[in-house]
Amino acid sequence: MKNEKLKPFNFGYDIIDRRAKNFPDQTAVVWHSPNGFALEISNADLHHHSDVTAYYLRRLGVGQGSVIMLYGLEKAFELTTVLTALHKLCAVPAFDLQTEAIKNSNSLEAYSIIANNNSPVIQQVNNNRHQLLTVELLINTGNPCPDYWLDLHTGARMAKTFKPVEKIPKDRTSLIIIDTEPIFFNEKYPLTTTTNYLWDKFYRTMTEGKVFDF
Repeated sequence: MKNEKLKPFNFGYDIIDRRAKNFPDQTAVVWHSPNGFALEISNADLHHHSDVTAYYLRRLGVGQGSVIMLYGLEKAFELTTVLTALHKLCAVPAFDLQTEAIKNSNSLEAYSIIANNNSPVIQQVNNNRHQLLTVELLINTGNPCPDYWLDLHTGARMAKTFKPVEKIPKDRTSLIIIDTEPIFFNEKYPLTTTTNYLWDKFYRTMTEGKVFDF
């Protein structure tokens, strides 16, 4: 019996885009804003918003292997669109549980920091920008957009049609969790999550065809 060649897995294409293709009108995400407003987004909408986000980030130079530090997105709707977009670009999202943006961005040679404007790392980074060794982009997801940061929403609104990555690498780092030390997960991570972190819940519920309610 011949061994079948395994197709490289990508959460953005194989889970999110497949849901959009098969069940476009089905609810994918219900996000509860801090002021109590509930926003429902369909599979088709999540596909669209992640595509325009991916287009904008690609224009900014984010690509395969780019380490992107994420801060303050746990309570922001952009958690879903940014994570999916980064996977579509074969970039590497990094969640810093220590919230030490300067130290950990330098140690991982991060290309960009994406942060919601309610995150304390905004001021931390603004006060110490000269210490960032590899970070080229500071991107904000909140409103108002702080000084020195690019506005993700303004950029995404100007995005054109996103062209998917043509050749997905067979082996790649799909996620980094920084605890006492960085933990690197491979491309199968979204299918094998077991923790209670919010991003794990997102991966699980999307993979299982359920609604991500947060």
